[in-house]
Amino acid sequence: MTATPTTGTPRSVLVVDDVMVNRRLAVAIFHKLGWQCSEVDGGNAALNWLRSNPAVDLVLLDIRMPDLNGEEVCRELRSDPAFATLPIVAYTAHAMQMDIDRFLANGFNEVLIKPISVQGLRDLVTELFPD
Repeated sequence: MTATPTTGTPRSVLVVDDVMVNRRLAVAIFHKLGWQCSEVDGGNAALNWLRSNPAVDLVLLDIRMPDLNGEEVCRELRSDPAFATLPIVAYTAHAMQMDIDRFLANGFNEVLIKPISVQGLRDLVTELFPD
């Protein structure tokens, strides 16, 4: 099952990660699932991109980045009514249960642990977009 809606219009995702190989892996998997992908390499770039492209369906947001970290970006997005319901997934290699609980309490919809897999990403988007 792909994450493409029944209308035939592919969903779109913004992948935010300061490590190029992580972005490329996520983009490759999303493409395999039929998604349109955009990517940026930092928190400030993500905010700027989203302000120019507010119709994105999902943000995959790395937690540890050198400029604005993922939690700061999520907080900024959640404070803007235009992004209040945008699905945002924390994307991290380092998360203990207390971190995951904090991410969810602070506005993330889900947490995805690196390294990601096709099946893991498919399960995640199916849960977020059950249509």
